[in-house]
Amino acid sequence: MNIEQGLISRLKDDKKADAQQWFQRLIQPNEYVGDLYSINYETARVIIHDFYRAKVGGIPSLSFLIASRVDPNSSNIDFKTEDASFILLRVMDAASLPQDKEAERIRVETAQRISGETEKHWDHASAMDARTKNLLGFAGVQCRIIGTFFLEASGHQENAPLNLKFGSDISNYYPNRGLKVYKPNGDALNSIVNYIDPSNILELKNRYGNVAKDAKVQIGHVRYASTNRKYQNIDDVPVYIHPMDLLNQKTALFGMTRTGKSNTTKIIAKSVFELRKLRDKENKDIRIGQIIFDPNGEYANENVQDNNSAWLCCTKIS
Repeated sequence: MNIEQGLISRLKDDKKADAQQWFQRLIQPNEYVGDLYSINYETARVIIHDFYRAKVGGIPSLSFLIASRVDPNSSNIDFKTEDASFILLRVMDAASLPQDKEAERIRVETAQRISGETEKHWDHASAMDARTKNLLGFAGVQCRIIGTFFLEASGHQENAPLNLKFGSDISNYYPNRGLKVYKPNGDALNSIVNYIDPSNILELKNRYGNVAKDAKVQIGHVRYASTNRKYQNIDDVPVYIHPMDLLNQKTALFGMTRTGKSNTTKIIAKSVFELRKLRDKENKDIRIGQIIFDPNGEYANENVQDNNSAWLCCTKIS
Protein backbone atom coordinates (compact mmCIF):
# COMPACT_ATOMS: atom_id res chain seq x y z
CA MET A 1 0.00 0.00 0.00
CA ASN A 2 1.47 3.36 -1.06
CA ILE A 3 1.15 6.63 0.89
CA GLU A 4 -1.86 7.86 -1.09
CA GLN A 5 -3.78 4.64 -0.56
CA GLY A 6 -2.88 4.72 3.12
CA LEU A 7 -4.23 8.26 3.49
CA ILE A 8 -7.47 7.34 1.70
CA SER A 9 -7.90 4.29 3.92
CA ARG A 10 -7.26 6.42 7.02
CA LEU A 11 -9.85 8.99 5.93
CA LYS A 12 -12.43 6.24 5.37
CA ASP A 13 -11.73 4.79 8.82
CA ASP A 14 -12.08 8.24 10.39
CA LYS A 15 -15.42 8.75 8.66
CA LYS A 16 -16.66 5.36 9.88
CA ALA A 17 -15.60 6.19 13.43
CA ASP A 18 -17.32 9.59 13.19
CA ALA A 19 -20.51 7.97 11.85
CA GLN A 20 -20.46 5.38 14.65
CA GLN A 21 -20.19 8.14 17.27
CA TRP A 22 -23.19 9.96 15.78
CA PHE A 23 -25.39 6.87 15.70
CA GLN A 24 -24.34 5.78 19.19
CA ARG A 25 -25.43 9.20 20.41
CA LEU A 26 -28.83 9.03 18.71
CA ILE A 27 -29.78 5.32 18.74
CA GLN A 28 -30.07 3.85 22.24
CA PRO A 29 -30.32 0.02 22.15
CA ASN A 30 -31.75 -0.04 25.69
CA GLU A 31 -34.67 2.09 24.40
CA TYR A 32 -35.71 -0.49 21.78
CA VAL A 33 -39.50 -0.85 21.54
CA GLY A 34 -40.32 -2.93 18.45
CA ASP A 35 -40.15 -3.32 14.68
CA LEU A 36 -41.55 -1.38 11.76
CA TYR A 37 -43.69 -3.70 9.62
CA SER A 38 -45.49 -1.34 7.22
CA ILE A 39 -44.45 1.96 5.65
CA ASN A 40 -45.33 4.42 2.90
CA TYR A 41 -44.32 8.01 2.20
CA GLU A 42 -46.62 9.44 4.87
CA THR A 43 -47.16 6.84 7.60
CA ALA A 44 -45.54 3.85 9.26
CA ARG A 45 -46.82 1.05 11.47
CA VAL A 46 -44.85 -0.43 14.34
CA ILE A 47 -45.44 -3.65 16.29
CA ILE A 48 -44.64 -3.29 20.00
CA HIS A 49 -44.74 -5.82 22.83
CA ASP A 50 -45.99 -4.95 26.30
CA PHE A 51 -42.60 -5.88 27.78
CA TYR A 52 -40.75 -3.20 25.81
CA ARG A 53 -43.58 -0.69 26.19
CA ALA A 54 -43.22 -0.96 29.98
CA LYS A 55 -39.41 -0.99 29.83
CA VAL A 56 -39.23 2.47 28.18
CA GLY A 57 -41.86 4.02 30.44
CA GLY A 58 -44.79 3.80 28.02
CA ILE A 59 -45.55 5.08 24.51
CA PRO A 60 -47.59 8.29 24.90
CA SER A 61 -49.64 9.65 22.03
CA LEU A 62 -47.65 12.16 19.92
CA SER A 63 -44.33 10.93 21.31
CA PHE A 64 -41.30 10.51 19.06
CA LEU A 65 -39.92 7.18 17.84
CA ILE A 66 -37.00 6.55 15.51
CA ALA A 67 -36.66 3.70 13.00
CA SER A 68 -33.38 2.55 11.50
CA ARG A 69 -31.46 -0.42 10.10
CA VAL A 70 -28.18 0.84 11.57
CA ASP A 71 -26.45 -1.12 14.32
CA PRO A 72 -24.92 1.68 16.43
CA ASN A 73 -22.28 -0.70 17.81
CA SER A 74 -20.96 -1.53 14.34
CA SER A 75 -17.59 -0.03 13.41
CA ASN A 76 -18.29 -0.41 9.68
CA ILE A 77 -20.96 2.25 9.07
CA ASP A 78 -20.64 3.93 5.68
CA PHE A 79 -22.47 7.25 5.98
CA LYS A 80 -22.99 7.40 2.20
CA THR A 81 -25.19 4.29 2.06
CA GLU A 82 -28.97 4.53 2.01
CA ASP A 83 -29.35 2.63 5.28
CA ALA A 84 -27.08 5.03 7.20
CA SER A 85 -29.97 7.16 8.44
CA PHE A 86 -32.98 6.98 10.70
CA ILE A 87 -36.60 7.98 10.24
CA LEU A 88 -38.26 10.22 12.82
CA LEU A 89 -41.80 9.08 13.65
CA ARG A 90 -44.60 10.59 15.72
CA VAL A 91 -47.05 8.25 17.44
CA MET A 92 -50.62 9.02 16.35
CA ASP A 93 -52.89 6.11 17.31
CA ALA A 94 -53.24 2.36 17.57
CA ALA A 95 -52.93 0.23 14.43
CA SER A 96 -54.75 -3.03 13.79
CA LEU A 97 -52.93 -6.35 13.48
CA PRO A 98 -54.25 -9.36 11.49
CA GLN A 99 -54.83 -11.36 14.68
CA ASP A 100 -56.63 -8.60 16.61
CA LYS A 101 -60.11 -10.15 16.36
CA GLU A 102 -58.88 -13.51 17.60
CA ALA A 103 -56.93 -11.82 20.41
CA GLU A 104 -60.02 -9.89 21.49
CA ARG A 105 -62.10 -13.08 21.48
CA ILE A 106 -59.59 -14.80 23.77
CA ARG A 107 -59.50 -11.83 26.14
CA VAL A 108 -63.30 -11.69 26.35
CA GLU A 109 -63.63 -15.44 26.98
CA THR A 110 -60.93 -15.30 29.67
CA ALA A 111 -62.54 -12.29 31.33
CA GLN A 112 -65.89 -14.11 31.34
CA ARG A 113 -64.34 -17.13 33.06
CA ILE A 114 -63.06 -15.11 36.01
CA SER A 115 -66.01 -12.70 36.18
CA GLY A 116 -66.81 -12.01 39.83
CA GLU A 117 -63.37 -13.01 41.13
CA THR A 118 -62.29 -9.57 42.32
CA GLU A 119 -58.95 -10.76 43.67
CA LYS A 120 -57.46 -11.44 40.21
CA HIS A 121 -57.51 -10.09 36.67
CA TRP A 122 -58.06 -12.00 33.45
CA ASP A 123 -54.33 -11.81 32.59
CA HIS A 124 -53.41 -13.61 35.84
CA ALA A 125 -51.23 -16.71 35.47
CA SER A 126 -54.06 -18.92 36.74
CA ALA A 127 -56.44 -17.60 34.07
CA MET A 128 -54.19 -17.32 31.00
CA ASP A 129 -51.17 -19.45 30.15
CA ALA A 130 -47.80 -17.76 29.64
CA ARG A 131 -47.54 -18.50 25.90
CA THR A 132 -50.96 -17.02 25.14
CA LYS A 133 -50.23 -14.00 27.32
CA ASN A 134 -46.96 -13.41 25.47
CA LEU A 135 -48.59 -13.62 22.02
CA LEU A 136 -51.43 -11.29 23.04
CA GLY A 137 -48.90 -8.75 24.31
CA PHE A 138 -48.17 -7.49 20.78
CA ALA A 139 -49.98 -4.39 19.52
CA GLY A 140 -49.71 -2.13 16.50
CA VAL A 141 -48.99 1.60 16.61
CA GLN A 142 -49.80 4.03 13.80
CA CYS A 143 -47.14 6.71 13.25
CA ARG A 144 -46.75 9.75 11.05
CA ILE A 145 -43.42 10.19 9.28
CA ILE A 146 -41.80 13.48 10.32
CA GLY A 147 -38.62 13.18 8.27
CA THR A 148 -35.17 11.62 7.95
CA PHE A 149 -31.95 12.28 9.83
CA PHE A 150 -28.75 11.47 7.94
CA LEU A 151 -25.06 12.34 7.94
CA GLU A 152 -23.25 14.53 5.46
CA ALA A 153 -19.74 15.93 5.22
CA SER A 154 -19.65 19.55 6.36
CA GLY A 155 -17.49 20.67 3.45
CA HIS A 156 -16.13 19.65 0.07
CA GLN A 157 -12.83 18.44 1.52
CA GLU A 158 -12.35 14.73 2.14
CA ASN A 159 -11.33 15.26 5.77
CA ALA A 160 -14.32 17.48 6.62
CA PRO A 161 -16.20 16.28 9.75
CA LEU A 162 -19.70 14.83 9.49
CA ASN A 163 -22.76 16.91 10.32
CA LEU A 164 -26.24 15.73 11.20
CA LYS A 165 -28.78 16.78 8.56
CA PHE A 166 -32.57 16.57 8.50
CA GLY A 167 -35.03 16.27 5.63
CA SER A 168 -38.76 16.68 6.20
CA ASP A 169 -39.70 13.54 4.22
CA ILE A 170 -38.30 10.18 3.12
CA SER A 171 -36.64 9.83 -0.26
CA ASN A 172 -37.40 6.12 -0.64
CA TYR A 173 -38.79 3.10 1.17
CA TYR A 174 -38.76 -0.69 0.83
CA PRO A 175 -41.97 -2.46 1.92
CA ASN A 176 -40.15 -5.74 2.59
CA ARG A 177 -37.32 -4.38 4.72
CA GLY A 178 -37.56 -4.34 8.49
CA LEU A 179 -36.41 -1.45 10.66
CA LYS A 180 -35.75 -1.52 14.39
CA VAL A 181 -37.67 1.11 16.34
CA TYR A 182 -36.48 2.97 19.43
CA LYS A 183 -37.93 5.58 21.76
CA PRO A 184 -35.34 8.37 22.08
CA ASN A 185 -34.71 9.65 25.57
CA GLY A 186 -32.16 11.79 27.39
CA ASP A 187 -29.33 13.08 25.18
CA ALA A 188 -30.80 11.50 22.03
CA LEU A 189 -34.16 13.24 22.49
CA ASN A 190 -32.34 16.47 23.33
CA SER A 191 -30.43 16.29 20.03
CA ILE A 192 -33.66 15.70 18.10
CA VAL A 193 -35.98 18.32 19.59
CA ASN A 194 -33.26 21.00 19.69
CA TYR A 195 -31.83 20.23 16.26
CA ILE A 196 -30.86 23.18 14.11
CA ASP A 197 -29.37 22.82 10.65
CA PRO A 198 -25.66 23.79 10.59
CA SER A 199 -26.29 25.88 7.47
CA ASN A 200 -28.91 27.89 9.37
CA ILE A 201 -26.42 28.60 12.14
CA LEU A 202 -23.89 29.78 9.55
CA GLU A 203 -26.51 32.01 7.92
CA LEU A 204 -27.47 33.57 11.26
CA LYS A 205 -23.80 34.08 12.10
CA ASN A 206 -23.19 35.86 8.79
CA ARG A 207 -26.23 38.05 9.36
CA TYR A 208 -25.92 38.84 13.07
CA GLY A 209 -22.38 37.87 14.10
CA ASN A 210 -21.14 35.40 16.67
CA VAL A 211 -24.11 36.13 18.92
CA ALA A 212 -26.14 33.75 16.73
CA LYS A 213 -24.59 30.56 18.07
CA ASP A 214 -24.98 31.47 21.76
CA ALA A 215 -28.39 33.14 21.86
CA LYS A 216 -30.55 30.08 22.45
CA VAL A 217 -33.18 30.36 25.20
CA GLN A 218 -34.88 27.57 27.14
CA ILE A 219 -38.67 27.74 26.90
CA GLY A 220 -39.67 24.51 28.65
CA HIS A 221 -39.31 20.73 28.76
CA VAL A 222 -40.58 17.92 26.53
CA ARG A 223 -43.90 16.67 27.84
CA TYR A 224 -45.99 14.28 25.77
CA ALA A 225 -49.02 13.83 28.02
CA SER A 226 -50.83 15.74 30.75
CA THR A 227 -50.64 12.51 32.78
CA ASN A 228 -46.95 13.02 33.52
CA ARG A 229 -45.99 10.42 36.13
CA LYS A 230 -42.46 10.85 37.44
CA TYR A 231 -41.93 7.19 38.33
CA GLN A 232 -41.82 6.31 34.61
CA ASN A 233 -38.25 7.65 34.56
CA ILE A 234 -38.72 9.75 31.44
CA ASP A 235 -36.01 12.40 31.34
CA ASP A 236 -36.94 16.06 31.62
CA VAL A 237 -35.42 17.13 28.31
CA PRO A 238 -35.15 20.93 27.95
CA VAL A 239 -36.40 22.64 24.79
CA TYR A 240 -34.57 25.65 23.38
CA ILE A 241 -35.27 28.20 20.68
CA HIS A 242 -33.00 30.63 18.87
CA PRO A 243 -34.76 34.03 19.10
CA MET A 244 -33.18 35.16 15.83
CA ASP A 245 -35.05 32.38 14.04
CA LEU A 246 -38.25 34.29 14.88
CA LEU A 247 -37.20 37.62 13.37
CA ASN A 248 -39.15 38.57 10.24
CA GLN A 249 -41.14 35.34 10.56
CA LYS A 250 -44.73 34.36 11.29
CA THR A 251 -44.85 32.24 14.44
CA ALA A 252 -47.83 30.58 16.14
CA LEU A 253 -48.01 29.12 19.64
CA PHE A 254 -50.53 26.39 20.46
CA GLY A 255 -51.21 24.48 23.66
CA MET A 256 -53.82 23.26 26.09
CA THR A 257 -55.19 25.47 28.85
CA ARG A 258 -52.82 26.01 31.78
CA THR A 259 -49.76 24.63 29.99
CA GLY A 260 -47.78 27.88 29.91
CA LYS A 261 -48.60 29.63 26.62
CA SER A 262 -48.64 33.11 28.18
CA ASN A 263 -45.40 32.56 30.08
CA THR A 264 -43.75 31.16 26.96
CA THR A 265 -44.83 34.27 25.03
CA LYS A 266 -43.21 36.42 27.71
CA ILE A 267 -39.98 34.42 27.52
CA ILE A 268 -39.92 34.77 23.73
CA ALA A 269 -40.64 38.51 23.84
CA LYS A 270 -37.98 39.04 26.49
CA SER A 271 -35.37 36.97 24.63
CA VAL A 272 -35.98 38.89 21.38
CA PHE A 273 -35.74 42.20 23.27
CA GLU A 274 -32.45 41.18 24.87
CA LEU A 275 -30.81 40.41 21.53
CA ARG A 276 -29.86 44.07 21.30
CA LYS A 277 -27.77 43.69 24.47
CA LEU A 278 -25.69 40.79 23.15
CA ARG A 279 -23.27 42.87 21.15
CA ASP A 280 -19.48 43.01 21.03
CA LYS A 281 -16.84 44.06 18.52
CA GLU A 282 -17.44 41.02 16.30
CA ASN A 283 -21.23 41.29 16.26
CA LYS A 284 -23.39 43.45 14.09
CA ASP A 285 -25.81 46.00 15.48
CA ILE A 286 -29.20 44.34 16.02
CA ARG A 287 -32.07 46.81 16.08
CA ILE A 288 -35.39 45.17 16.91
CA GLY A 289 -38.85 46.51 17.63
CA GLN A 290 -41.82 44.58 18.99
CA ILE A 291 -45.50 45.42 19.17
CA ILE A 292 -47.65 43.16 21.35
CA PHE A 293 -51.41 43.35 20.86
CA ASP A 294 -52.83 42.44 24.25
CA PRO A 295 -56.68 42.39 24.23
CA ASN A 296 -56.84 40.43 27.50
CA GLY A 297 -54.40 42.60 29.42
CA GLU A 298 -52.01 39.76 30.22
CA TYR A 299 -48.92 41.84 29.50
CA ALA A 300 -50.16 45.41 29.94
CA ASN A 301 -51.23 45.00 33.57
CA GLU A 302 -49.36 44.03 36.70
CA ASN A 303 -49.00 40.30 37.30
CA VAL A 304 -47.55 39.34 40.66
CA GLN A 305 -47.34 35.67 39.60
CA ASP A 306 -44.31 36.37 37.39
CA ASN A 307 -42.92 39.49 39.11
CA ASN A 308 -44.09 41.62 36.17
CA SER A 309 -41.52 40.03 33.87
CA ALA A 310 -43.47 41.10 30.78
CA TRP A 311 -42.89 44.76 31.66
CA LEU A 312 -39.15 44.28 31.37
CA CYS A 313 -39.37 44.07 27.58
CA CYS A 314 -42.45 46.13 26.79
CA THR A 315 -43.38 49.79 26.63
CA LYS A 316 -47.01 50.45 27.43
CA ILE A 317 -48.84 52.63 24.92
CA SER A 318 -52.06 54.21 26.14
